Amino acid sequence: LDPQDRALLDRLSAARTALARVMLGGEGGGAAARRAERDRLSAEVERLEEEVSARSSEFRGASRPVTLKNVQEAIPATGAALVELVAYRPYDPKVTARQTRFGAARYAAYVLRREGEPLWVELGDAETIDRGVEAWRRALLNPASRDVKERARALDEVLMSPLRKLLGQTRHIFLSPDGALNLIPFGALVDEGGKYLVENYSITYLTSGRDLLRLQSDAGGGGGGRQGPLVMANPSFDAGAPGAPSGPGTPGTMTRAESIAGSPALAGAIFSPLPGTKGEAAALGSIIQGARVLTEGQASESALKQVSGPSILHVATHGFFLPGRKPDGAGEARTLETRGMGVRVTGSEKTAVENPLLRSGLALAGANRGRGGAGEDGVLTAYEAAALDLWGTRLVVLSACETGVGDVRSGEGVYGLRRALVLAGSESQVMSLWQVDDAATRDLMVAYYKRLEAGEGRTEALRAVQLEMLGGGSKAVGGPSRALSSRGPGATANRSHPFFWASFIQSGDWRSMSGK
Repeated sequence: LDPQDRALLDRLSAARTALARVMLGGEGGGAAARRAERDRLSAEVERLEEEVSARSSEFRGASRPVTLKNVQEAIPATGAALVELVAYRPYDPKVTARQTRFGAARYAAYVLRREGEPLWVELGDAETIDRGVEAWRRALLNPASRDVKERARALDEVLMSPLRKLLGQTRHIFLSPDGALNLIPFGALVDEGGKYLVENYSITYLTSGRDLLRLQSDAGGGGGGRQGPLVMANPSFDAGAPGAPSGPGTPGTMTRAESIAGSPALAGAIFSPLPGTKGEAAALGSIIQGARVLTEGQASESALKQVSGPSILHVATHGFFLPGRKPDGAGEARTLETRGMGVRVTGSEKTAVENPLLRSGLALAGANRGRGGAGEDGVLTAYEAAALDLWGTRLVVLSACETGVGDVRSGEGVYGLRRALVLAGSESQVMSLWQVDDAATRDLMVAYYKRLEAGEGRTEALRAVQLEMLGGGSKAVGGPSRALSSRGPGATANRSHPFFWASFIQSGDWRSMSGK
């Protein structure tokens, strides 16, 4: 980019940051003033986006067109297939009543290989399948649940059993889910033989099959990133507050993203310290060659926004996701039930945060005080993350809670950090689908990076670690079991339960860090 283009993108990033702060209640003034400022900033963001789009015509002209043939050519020649899961509503043109022309939502799937015609199969009623997804997720979230395999088998019979007939001997699946299916780890489903799918399949997640075309281009100009690896962990959430400690606080009782409280959205949120991530950062700093490690007050939003294509970006902190608000009585205080946390909201605040990218994000240094350095508030929303400069970044790992979830939009994937990081330019992402345990996560991450350093592919490295945890029972990855941290779900973990190993999924480029 020339200096003029960079200045334009800087203005767009600043406008998005200001809009995020207003939408999450970080600015003072009454509701009317906030609405006026929100409208002004929204118009400014839209104007700048249009200008960026106009200046990007040359890039768009050089972009490879999305055709069936081009997508097929991007699929590996042996043992691989693209599986797209689609939510749709059947349409009957003969029905005259407009409201009954569309039937109840259903799921279907198609399979595409490098050679041959696409194959497809009907999967069934979406409402029934979504109920099965929700029941299985409840079992996955509880490491003491005993029906997790039973529910996984029931869901597999509906989702994957029909697909296995089309997949044949295929063992590497590029999987693009839709709807609520974005929220489950397919590797933890159980087949007819009682085996987890991770034992027989290598699964790479995509937001869409067209991702394969994007991954063929060398956006990083050589594939190594423009900066060295960056690890951010154990942020001091109270940094910047008068009289507040700048280092890690006393270990609390919360897991990552377990409890935040604020009004109207995240204003006044309190994030507890995560000292367990300090050990994770130290371990990774010794494994990842040339890694720069930022912790405590240095693990700030402003530092993250200054990155320029780091080869690896690893962030270990609180993640959050706020669902859309439901109408309630005026003046009543209420608690939003979110995945893994509760948010206190007063009914007098009527400004809903409608953009899903503004309802998910990461807490960084100073988040408790709204001081993230250089005028930032310490909370990086997915809306802001989409404007990060991650072109050339080979891998982004969010070692936090529920970073892979977001608003589910049928036909449009998951809105949240997962989509934001793709928009920002990163080649591949590793993130979680539910609240994770610190000790198990630390061991998983250390083992994962060791395998990457040894040259294993990004998908296969994660799968190998998960198989090790699955087969190790009460043993941790690479060593004996340890007592869980104070934020963990129990004392000594048997990590064969999918709660421990199935939370993290790998999306995007599946190959080794060298591109092989």
